[in-house]
Amino acid sequence: MIALPKPRVKVVMSLFLIILGVLPKDLVMIGGNLVIGTLLLLSYRIPLRTFVKQLKPIAFFMLFTFLFFPIYEGGLGWIKALQYSGRLLFVAQVLTFLFYRMGIIPFLQVLAELRLPSIFIELIVFTLRFMDVFRNEVRQMLLSLRSRGFYAGNWFQVKKYRVLGGLLGSLLLRSFQRSERIYLGLLSKGYKGERRSLKTDIVPRYEWLHCAVWVGCVLCLFFVGGKR
Repeated sequence: MIALPKPRVKVVMSLFLIILGVLPKDLVMIGGNLVIGTLLLLSYRIPLRTFVKQLKPIAFFMLFTFLFFPIYEGGLGWIKALQYSGRLLFVAQVLTFLFYRMGIIPFLQVLAELRLPSIFIELIVFTLRFMDVFRNEVRQMLLSLRSRGFYAGNWFQVKKYRVLGGLLGSLLLRSFQRSERIYLGLLSKGYKGERRSLKTDIVPRYEWLHCAVWVGCVLCLFFVGGKR
């Protein structure tokens, strides 16, 4: 069993793997990337259920490619669907490796160490935070509608779509008002849009060697496949 590398190595390694993984169009190269991604997960003993969780958000898009491209492009549509699905699977493998046993705080800290502008890091933080706020607002508003006898049984009822449309507009207004209150509260506490740098761990050289090996495998496959 290979020990998981430090967050800095994981982020840099995953970044290069994703960039190289979405470039190829040849199905053989995409299949080779998937083999490398599978070996990556097996080498670090990452459970299968963790990878399956990453597949749930992209399963709809993969299904859409197999439904849309064969209709839109005919016989070649299946090839394009396999290309897009293979790339998505490889990205899901890399993201599973990246976020396995690593929280959002170490990830953002590494982004700050890589000199990513603070505004982008803060946008990531607020987006993740407001997703939960948005979800809670939706639950409360749907609960209040159901308590008044609203039932969304049939899909094709104009009156229900009017109610849901009003709900969406009200939700956007409430979310905007909530964001304004939170922003003013942050300013009153001295928020300046800058993150404090935490103490970073020393990364052993052999971990960078692991990074170079995995990235080198994908890079060699990319160049070898490009010469075919």
